[in-house]
Amino acid sequence: MSVTLPPLSDVDFRQLRIFRTIVESNGFTAAQDELGISRSTISTQMSALETRLGVKLCRRGRSGFSLTEHGQKIYSEVIKLFAAADSFRAEVGAIRGNMVGELRIGVVDAMVENPNCKLDRAIALFHERAPGVHPTFVVVSPNQIENALLSRQMEIAVMPNQPMNAAVQMQQLFHEEQTMYCGKEHPLFESAHEKMPIEHLAEQKYARRGYSVALAFQSLFKHPPSATAYDMEGLAYLIRSGKFVSFLPTHFARQWVERGEMRALRPDLLSFKIGMCVANFPQSVMSRMARVFRECLIEVHPTVTAIKTVPPTLDKK
Repeated sequence: MSVTLPPLSDVDFRQLRIFRTIVESNGFTAAQDELGISRSTISTQMSALETRLGVKLCRRGRSGFSLTEHGQKIYSEVIKLFAAADSFRAEVGAIRGNMVGELRIGVVDAMVENPNCKLDRAIALFHERAPGVHPTFVVVSPNQIENALLSRQMEIAVMPNQPMNAAVQMQQLFHEEQTMYCGKEHPLFESAHEKMPIEHLAEQKYARRGYSVALAFQSLFKHPPSATAYDMEGLAYLIRSGKFVSFLPTHFARQWVERGEMRALRPDLLSFKIGMCVANFPQSVMSRMARVFRECLIEVHPTVTAIKTVPPTLDKK
């Protein structure tokens, strides 16, 4: 016989918030600073929550922190619960003439150096229009953003143009230039780059990005990737090792190029641009604060046209 969970109390909500913070901090220890309470208090609250729900939520010990199967399902429901509560609070605030609550925004890494990215200006404009809103930025890889949007872990995101669920709408904001690089310890670093045959580059060991938007890069090479990274910083480490070549945003690689630690490989052929977009649900189902933030993003970014979004291939001469 199924047993219905009694109505949630303030204590339940507090414990569920603690649980969410633990999961997003990846453990009890890391959650202490975020929550401002001791590890023993966190442990006590979690034990009480598990008793209340009647299921084991997580494992902790020498092997580290991990969620049980029940814990993963509960966490998904907690995200929906607090998203609904935030949406209610935001809409009531809008009815009363002001916007309040938390707006969770997803962004991909290594955008802050891009001169085409005006995200800081959009934030400033948004704060002027909605000073009562608490923006929370979450840096995630492109392959994680779709699930985060669909599960309502975030309401809006800035990310590369790539195939998405039909429920997610995308509008281009600016572009990002990508170029192939090698590190100073790589055999090609001192070569005559302006004359280097592209076929020779296709034989090099390369590092790929571990998400779908990067699959087209593989068409350049004659063999499978030799290393993988899920963010630009990881790719930079692999390139600087001198063992692999890979693509990086030109603005992100500039710091190492200027120090003589990286060099672009045939930028005349192996540079291309990708569109960076705002991704969100249809405006009819977005909260008012998310709609306003989207308007701010579009307002501060001029229209970008004639952007080539396909990486180079060996057909180039």
